[in-house]
Amino acid sequence: MSEQLPSFKPSKGTSFYTDSRSGRLYGLGNQLVHVLADTSQTSDLFELVLITGGKGAYFPLHCHEALFETIYVLEGKLEVILDGKKYMVTACDYIHIPPKTIHGYRMHSHKTRFLSYTIGGQMIDVYQQVGKQVQLEEWTFINEAFDRECFQQAEKECDIMLMHGIRELSNTTKPSLLFHSELPSAVRPYVLEAGEGKQYIIEGQIHELIATKETTGGGFSHFVIEGPNGKCFPLHYHQLHTKAIYCVEGQMNLHLNGEDMSLMPGDFVFIAPNTIHAYEFASHSNKCLVLLLPGDIDHVYEQFEESQSPSMCPYFIQEGNMLLDHETSEQYDLYFVEKD
Repeated sequence: MSEQLPSFKPSKGTSFYTDSRSGRLYGLGNQLVHVLADTSQTSDLFELVLITGGKGAYFPLHCHEALFETIYVLEGKLEVILDGKKYMVTACDYIHIPPKTIHGYRMHSHKTRFLSYTIGGQMIDVYQQVGKQVQLEEWTFINEAFDRECFQQAEKECDIMLMHGIRELSNTTKPSLLFHSELPSAVRPYVLEAGEGKQYIIEGQIHELIATKETTGGGFSHFVIEGPNGKCFPLHYHQLHTKAIYCVEGQMNLHLNGEDMSLMPGDFVFIAPNTIHAYEFASHSNKCLVLLLPGDIDHVYEQFEESQSPSMCPYFIQEGNMLLDHETSEQYDLYFVEKD
C-alpha cells in the first residue's frame, strides 16, 4: 500500500472538551453512533465517533477514496474484514485502515463499543444519510435493516463505496484470533493486538506507539499512555501539532490554558496548537488514547530506548527514561513551560 495522506497545516481551531454525555447521536439499526468531534470543531483535521452495538450488528464491506480510518476497541468482540482477511478483535486492539482499503465489521458480543477516527474526510455525513439522529432517552436498540436507497445516496454524496451492497458479512470462513501481531513500517492496513505496539517507559508510564509516521505517511500518530496514580506530564505546548486525548480508563486531571478539568472514561479533549497543557493520573490504573497531527511524534520517542520487556501493568513498571531536556525537546515541537 503506497497511499499517503496530504500534508496537514497547523490547526487554527480552539481547544474544546466533550464529555461522555454530550454530542450528537445517530441510530443505525441496533447500533448507536455518538459524535465526539466533527470536522467543524477540529479545523477539518479529523472526526471521532464512539460506536456501540449489540450482537449481530454490522456494517457492510466498503472502502473510501481519500478517507483514512482507525478503530480502537473498548469493549466486546468485533469481527473485522480488512483487505480480504478476517480478524476477531477485543478490548484495546487497534485496526488501521488506509484509503482504498476494503473493510467491514460485525459485532459478536451483546455489547461492543469502539472508537472510530476518520482523518482527511467526513464519515459522519454517511451516518447522517444511512441513520437517523436520535435522543438517548428515546433510542431503543432494534434489529432494523439498512435502507438500500439511503446507502445509494450516501455513495453519491460521500466518500464511501459499497462492495456488495448492504448485505451482511459472509459466514463461510471463521475470523482468526490475533497472535503476535506486529507494527509495520509502511502505509498499509494492519490489525494490532493490545500491547504489540512499540513501547517506551518514560517517567514511570508506558507509552505505546500503535500508528506512526511510517504507517500513516506522516499524517498522524496514535499512541496509548498508561500509568498509575500520581504519574504526570508537566506543562508544555506544541507550536505546530494538534493533539486529541480520549480517556479509556481511570481519571486524568488535565490543566488546559489555565483551567483545570477531570477526564473520566468516555471523555474527550481537543488541544489546538499553542495551548499550554499538562496532566496527572488520579486513579489506581489509568489509560488514554492520544492522536497527534501531523505524525512525527516518533522523533521524540526515537531519543529513548524501546522497552525490551513490555509490560501491560502500570503498577509494576520502573521509572524508565526521564524526559528530554528543554533544548532538545524544542527540536521536536515540545516546549516546556515553567510554573509561576
